Amino acid sequence: MTLIRSLGQQWTKATLAHRLNLSLLQSTNVQQLFAGATSLSTVTHSVAALVFTQGQPIWLPPMDNTSEQVLSSELTLHCLFEASRLLFVKELDQGQLTQSEHLILAIANQWSTELQEKDSDNTNSQLPADKVQNKHRGGAMLSDHSRQLCNLLKTINTQLEAVRSQQRQANRNMGLNQSV
Repeated sequence: MTLIRSLGQQWTKATLAHRLNLSLLQSTNVQQLFAGATSLSTVTHSVAALVFTQGQPIWLPPMDNTSEQVLSSELTLHCLFEASRLLFVKELDQGQLTQSEHLILAIANQWSTELQEKDSDNTNSQLPADKVQNKHRGGAMLSDHSRQLCNLLKTINTQLEAVRSQQRQANRNMGLNQSV
């Protein structure tokens, strides 16, 4: 039975990776990040593997194996957040990430920035209150949970940049301290 569950989970990971790929292809800003050797497919498979690190996530709806639909923006955000959270800990603990892992962090930051900009545009629009409420019910605006994930991704990015800056500064100072 364990083999069957394991194979099922691998199939679900592959389906998630494929649907993440379809979702991320919709963002031209995300596509621009792929000028190097790592493909979008590699990155989405890495994200799917990170999402399933601790088993089947309870927040992930069942994946229809035959579906060619993109994931919702908020579900994509949740997947990118989960992967970024684990990579944040890995970078702080081990120091170095692979190119694919760096891309995951960059994509997550870009995706959350785009969602926040769209949400801000929707919030700041000059729509009457009843239309804003209808628009919110229709899913065009971010949920409070998604806003929180966007803010957490911004915090992760800011903290990683601070740590990287400190490490660069420490590496530069190593040469200066040898003359003392």
